[in-house]
Order: sequence, then C-alpha cells, then structure tokens
Amino acid sequence: MRPLSRFGIVAGACVAIVGTAWAQLQLPTIVNLPTDDFVWNWGSTRPIDDLEMPEFTVSGVERAFRCTAKGSFKPGSHMRDVYAARQWEQSLNGSIYFIQVATESLNNLYLNNDLQWAVMECIIPDATDSETEIQEDLDRALERAQRERDKRREREAEEREQAERSD
Repeated sequence: MRPLSRFGIVAGACVAIVGTAWAQLQLPTIVNLPTDDFVWNWGSTRPIDDLEMPEFTVSGVERAFRCTAKGSFKPGSHMRDVYAARQWEQSLNGSIYFIQVATESLNNLYLNNDLQWAVMECIIPDATDSETEIQEDLDRALERAQRERDKRREREAEEREQAERSD
C-alpha cells in the first residue's frame, strides 16, 4: 500500500503542476510600452573606446515602434562565437515582439556577465511623412499612367492614319 500512496502523491502533484501551467497559458500577456520614443542602456552607456564599433546591430518593429539595438560582448563571453551570435541575432530579427524579446535577451546577457554594453533606440516614425510620401508616389504613378495613355493614343492615331493611307 505504501508504493501506491507514493504514486498517488506524485500523480496528484503532476496534475496540479499541469493544471497551473495550463491556466497560465490561457492568460493574455499585457505589456505596457512607452508612448514616446525611448532609449534603453545596458552596461556602460557608451563603448569603452570611442572608436569601438558595435559587435552586433539588430533591428525590428513592435506595434508603432521601429527599434535598433547595438552593442558589444565582453571578451570572455560565449557570444563571441560567430555561430552563437548569428543565431541570437536571427532570433531577434524574426520576432514580431522585438522590444520584449530583445529586452529580455539583453537583460539575461547582462545578468550572465556576457554584455559589455548595449543600447536600444526605439522611435515612432512620423506618420505625416509617410502619408506625404505615399501621396507623392500616387501622384507620380498617375502622371506616368497619363503619359503612357497619351503615347498609346498617339500610336493608335498614327496606326489609323497609316491604315487609311494604305486603303
């Protein structure tokens, strides 16, 4: 009877853990992002040497923000391995939640003492510029279409005149 009771306790614990995990999966995650442009820093706020180039630069978007994260790893970091760094950059570039994923990743790298410095700059692009650019593109396309239509009409008129002359 003793082995059976241990099994019951273990099975009950597993059911409780799975039930709790399932309940957590059902809850939506709510993340409050800033409402304006922002810059977040990890490690030293600037490279040790002003001539030092960042070892990584990754870009991404989340909601209305366009972000760029750049920085360098510490000399003994496992992230200095080209394959590890490339895989890390690709995981960030492929994320639709760039700010959340990059922040978590950079926090982990900083806590693991792998990160020398990093800066993530996020901006909200000006919507009026993009609307103006879209309108300019539409205007240029309309002008091109009108020129092509005029050329086509001229060619058709010339072809009719040649056809009338040959008749």
